[in-house]
Amino acid sequence: MKNLITEKYKHLLCKDKINDPFLLTHYMEIYQKSETILGCYCWSFKTTVKLRSMNIIFNEWGTADGLYLFEVNKENLDTLIELGAPKRRIHKKGKFLKSREKKLGHRIIPYNPSYNKLLSVPVLSTVL
Repeated sequence: MKNLITEKYKHLLCKDKINDPFLLTHYMEIYQKSETILGCYCWSFKTTVKLRSMNIIFNEWGTADGLYLFEVNKENLDTLIELGAPKRRIHKKGKFLKSREKKLGHRIIPYNPSYNKLLSVPVLSTVL
């Protein structure tokens, strides 16, 4: 995910407690599902309708608690970011982050430029 975005949008990078990277905007969480597909969790009906009218989303389904899940081609990442990117890094103890953690059901750790191991995947070694 880190190599998909430019330096301008590094403040959107976050990870969860198992080091899976994703982008967090005002209206959605964007993660890399495969080399060409991005997955999105959107909590804004208006944003979902706007993306639906642009015909860039597919495999869409919703949940009872107001989350909309869909997939997007990687080429449309700039469109997703333009719809609701915060201008500054999200405060790590702020109300917005806490409400998103509750809504999405996982811990969100904002990007810290001084922490170089944000996207490193831990290697599990087994001793025989």
